[in-house]
Amino acid sequence: MITSDPHLRARTLVEALPYIRRFHDQVIVIKYGGNVLGDEAASLTELAEDVALMRSVGMRPVIVHGGGPQIDELADRLGLTPSFVHGLRVTDAAMLEVVRMALLGTVNPAIVTALGHQGAAAVGLSGADSSLAIATRISEELGFVGEIRRVESQVVTELVEAGVVPVVASLGVEVGGGLLNVNADSFAAALAVALGAAKLIFLTNVVGLLEEVDDPGSLIARAGVDEVQRLIEGGQIQGGMIPKVAAALGAATGGVERVHLIDGTVPHSLLLELLTDEGVGTMIEGGSQ
Repeated sequence: MITSDPHLRARTLVEALPYIRRFHDQVIVIKYGGNVLGDEAASLTELAEDVALMRSVGMRPVIVHGGGPQIDELADRLGLTPSFVHGLRVTDAAMLEVVRMALLGTVNPAIVTALGHQGAAAVGLSGADSSLAIATRISEELGFVGEIRRVESQVVTELVEAGVVPVVASLGVEVGGGLLNVNADSFAAALAVALGAAKLIFLTNVVGLLEEVDDPGSLIARAGVDEVQRLIEGGQIQGGMIPKVAAALGAATGGVERVHLIDGTVPHSLLLELLTDEGVGTMIEGGSQ
């Protein structure tokens, strides 16, 4: 809610100024999860508003997205039953086509269109375009599921420098040219490292990392790599958060100085994290190791 107090509104703007200066011309990678798309119209509008503002004050946002719920919905309509191994989607040829259709036919154009409505020029692409993300298959059991081995980020860099917001679907490409389904969190982390991003922000449907699993009041606002590893070993990070946090740690130890896990279902949480002193969610402090 916008306050009617003009003095408070002025203080809010002044508070944002140092952050605008600090991140001017800096690349900020935003991982937008399919789970945040629960209320698609409102969620996309708020994302687009936030990213358009970032771009207008000189930041260089890059969006990476998956689309798990959208893939599941399309698979169900086509009579396919999803299955998972260690949190990764088993992807045979039929499921790979579903993944491709959901990401490139539904989620990606929806984000690009929403950004355009807010006046932010955007281009949709995937890791297969210009061989952006070279990947190899993880295992025979998982089928067409890959992990990124190399990022050729030139196409993304050129778009960013042209003032365009790249919207990247988490598909990789094999050396021989075949598509592979890549975990979007890992994809975002690899791309953030390759781009030398100042920040990597995961928009999730959880508040951040908790000291006590069942206590939302135990939010950890700031943590180092060692502390996050302690949380994993102690069982405070569980289930689907484990691969997400592992990706965050990969970015933090790969040179990204600040990695954030925030609740993307909170209106304008992206701006609250970027432009306010308190921020939201959990910030993992990294840097080269």
